[in-house]
Amino acid sequence: MSNDFAQFQDAFFEEAGDHLAIVEAGLLELEQHPEDLDLLNKIFRSAHSIKGTSGMFGFNAVAQFTHKMETLLDLLRNGQKVVTPQLADLLLKSTDCLKALIDSAKSGLPVDGETIRRLTGDLAAASAAEPTRAAGQSATTSPSSLFPSSLTSASHSVNDPAPPHQYTIAWTPPDWLFQRGLDPLQIFKELTNLGTLSQVTVDTTRLPELVAMDPEKCYLAWTMKLETAKDRQVVDAVFEFVREDSKLVITESTISSSISKHETLNTQPETVEGEPKRLGEILVEDGAVSRETLDHALAQQKRVGQILLEQHAVTPQQVEQALQKQKHQESSAQSKKIDTASIRVDTDKIDKLINLVGELVITQSMLSDLGARFDMSQMSVLIERMAQLERNTREIQERVMSIRMLPIGTAFSRFPRLVRDLSAKAGKKIQLVLSGEETELDKTVIESIGDPLTHLVRNSADHGLEPPEERLDNNKPELGTIRLNAFHEGGNICITVEDDGRGLNRDKILAKAIKQGLIAENEQLSDDQVWPLIFKPGFSTAEKVTDVSGRGVGMDVVKRNIDALSGTVSIKTAMGKGTIFTLKLPLTLAIIEGMTVRVGKETYIVPLLSILESIQPKPCAMKTLVGKGELINVRSTYLPMMRLYEVFSLQPEHIDPTKAILLILETEGERVAVMVDEILGQQQVVVKSMEQNFRKVDGVAGATILADGTVGFILDVRGLIEMSRRGVPVAA
Repeated sequence: MSNDFAQFQDAFFEEAGDHLAIVEAGLLELEQHPEDLDLLNKIFRSAHSIKGTSGMFGFNAVAQFTHKMETLLDLLRNGQKVVTPQLADLLLKSTDCLKALIDSAKSGLPVDGETIRRLTGDLAAASAAEPTRAAGQSATTSPSSLFPSSLTSASHSVNDPAPPHQYTIAWTPPDWLFQRGLDPLQIFKELTNLGTLSQVTVDTTRLPELVAMDPEKCYLAWTMKLETAKDRQVVDAVFEFVREDSKLVITESTISSSISKHETLNTQPETVEGEPKRLGEILVEDGAVSRETLDHALAQQKRVGQILLEQHAVTPQQVEQALQKQKHQESSAQSKKIDTASIRVDTDKIDKLINLVGELVITQSMLSDLGARFDMSQMSVLIERMAQLERNTREIQERVMSIRMLPIGTAFSRFPRLVRDLSAKAGKKIQLVLSGEETELDKTVIESIGDPLTHLVRNSADHGLEPPEERLDNNKPELGTIRLNAFHEGGNICITVEDDGRGLNRDKILAKAIKQGLIAENEQLSDDQVWPLIFKPGFSTAEKVTDVSGRGVGMDVVKRNIDALSGTVSIKTAMGKGTIFTLKLPLTLAIIEGMTVRVGKETYIVPLLSILESIQPKPCAMKTLVGKGELINVRSTYLPMMRLYEVFSLQPEHIDPTKAILLILETEGERVAVMVDEILGQQQVVVKSMEQNFRKVDGVAGATILADGTVGFILDVRGLIEMSRRGVPVAA
């Protein structure tokens, strides 16, 4: 497979994903607005785009299945059928199947053939069923098959309910037709699906001399007649993918007679004495080219072949070796192919980045010139140039980071379908309200929050929202609401998942936690300590196991994934009113805002998101309890205290906490006081993975290169709290 063709395929898969998203979102909206013809046309266009391009790339299974969907969509948009919940459900299931087929075409892995056959049968049955239409409106026949074995199509029956239209089509495709991997034969197949194609002639007047011919260009043109009951818009849509730079003239006239047999296009080659005719002979007989032109072309072809043989340019063995080598290269490329992520960037962002790079080059040139003739009298100029370099570097950093920023709506788009399916399974009436979809977030973070958000939405649908009858008994509307909202807060992004359901039951959570041995029976916990218990692995308050929840998995995935993103999750709930889950995440995983602190001679970075405050305690605030270790009284609340120099086996400057600094850190509702010698300042740091470059270290989330070239460790607040609970410092 050539690199160019592979790029075209990658572009197809990316565009197909966009069209699938449009189809799925459109079908969900169509359930609520079944009379919206513009929406139906939008869905149909996306399905038609998938069918056309997949067929041109040779993904016949995708094209054939999409055609079945398209047939039903065409009946809906022409008013021959009406949108019902059953049809919408069938089309949504078919969209899922189409996704699987496209994934299979991309990966080469097999798909569930039984599901495809069942859905294909359901689509055919739904399309063939007696149409629902307005009074006086006639039905039109649907194609008998997707791709017939030849281009010969059946003549219209004398019993056709509506007289067909005859279109005369003159089509001169663009020169680049073959260069983009498009096949004109697919156009003819599309037309024969609409009706009867006849009198197809080939225009070869644009053919150059053989020596001047570019094999990658298309020099042919066609004229043809089409009889069909379809409207002009349907015929126009066949040429949608090749309309650019094409010369296309379609004239229309209404006829009442059917096409005779001799007018029907037949692609079976004519024969002479039982052997197929060569294309050249057919062209000569049709008058497309003269005998002299054909003889000249054949002579040129023979001459080129003779020269290659005489010069020993190729041998049969070399041809065989070349074919084997190509086959081996294609096989190796396919086996080594790795899915590469791509991102669409606004050209305005690229333009601004290029301008900044230009300014950076100018600044570098000015500094080089200054360095070649520098003396102390030019110190002020050097400082000014360095400040300019710093500004350029920071702006470039911001611009580059903005390229990776995508609207979080791309992550939200999966949830309308999810909520619809959950509503049907649980027998509840649920509406989903989305807001803040335009809020931008790093692409890596967006890809990582899909699972946590999915589990939270499923939890709200299953545990949070009550059945309709229970809501009515509690003077609530039977339609429950789940809200997804995203917004910026400081240097972070917050995502809330809110429902207006029954809220968390404190007593039930405590009883389950005691039963599982997570807490002691007489242990006193505040609400902020009780709610995080639902994130413990295996914890579930569901009374029965369903395919949505009840096995104690899901919420622990939320906690684990959010921890991996250096974020936090908090809960607010009220009995009978609902629950709000709030995820607080960094805008990007590559750079974080941190507070640099010093312990002895070592420098550490504490994520700014986790710092509540810093204090210098008084002696009376210090307490030591047996089994609890050192505690610090912060406004009547005792917090565990950690001496960071003990954790990492360092020689500190201060041993007395009253002379040192205590950072009050918080994560997931738990707090700890960490003792350091000095706070150096706030700065952005580039995060480097410890596990990839060294090994996992307790209490350390990553590392960075400081301004002086030394390595600074980024503290893992969650890990420090776990270590304080164990009470046994672990040296790095």
